Amino acid sequence: MSSFIPDAYYKSIFDVNYDKLSNKGIKVLFFDFDNTIIEHDSYSISEKTKKLFKKINNNFIIYVISNSFNSKKLDNICNELKIPCIKRSMKPLGFGYRKVKFKGIKNKEIAMIGDQLLTDIYGANRRGYYSILVDPLKQKTEVVFTKFNRIFENKIFNNKENNIKRGSYYD
Repeated sequence: MSSFIPDAYYKSIFDVNYDKLSNKGIKVLFFDFDNTIIEHDSYSISEKTKKLFKKINNNFIIYVISNSFNSKKLDNICNELKIPCIKRSMKPLGFGYRKVKFKGIKNKEIAMIGDQLLTDIYGANRRGYYSILVDPLKQKTEVVFTKFNRIFENKIFNNKENNIKRGSYYD
């Protein structure tokens, strides 16, 4: 079960302590897409999100790693944010992660930020990345596969042995 437990848990990407990540030696940030940086049913990015990515882009190498099948939406948003994206990455498997090649960067210098324990956190932990869970931006409009994952995710949150509780943030 520890493979599903994040190293840090924040309310949103806006609450993540990016200075602390930099001080830990994190050089690369992988972001999930739907319900992490944009609501699943939205097709435009907020000004607040644009400002955040502009700010952190100066200190980190940033990629969006997404299981999304909506390539047009993903391309449009990532182009607007000026960050590359890996589509249909098949998280938690390593296919998407392996598409990104870094010279001289170790796995412990990479952080994955996402809203799902079963895909984002488990995938990051399997690869030895620093894993950061954020609350989903919106739950009611999620796709069937994500709704299915949330059932198992809730079992992890409700298991007292896991020391993780929804809404109890830590870093």
